[in-house]
Amino acid sequence: MGELFHCPMCLGFWVGVFLWAINGFTGLFTFDYSLVTAFVLGCLSSGTSYVLTMLMGDCGIKIDLGGKHETNSKD
Repeated sequence: MGELFHCPMCLGFWVGVFLWAINGFTGLFTFDYSLVTAFVLGCLSSGTSYVLTMLMGDCGIKIDLGGKHETNSKD
């Protein structure tokens, strides 16, 4: 079970597949029951997880203004 949730993209993929699987039990969304649709929803959800991971961090929104990054090396 730990391998399925190892990274945000893996978790996002399986969330998309889960939402495809519960499609018939909810009226919030409607998808056809094909493996191609499950794969596309998994990839879409995985991509969304990746984008959100790149935008958000432990301390909130990640902001990089393109300046030099601070390093801890002593010159």
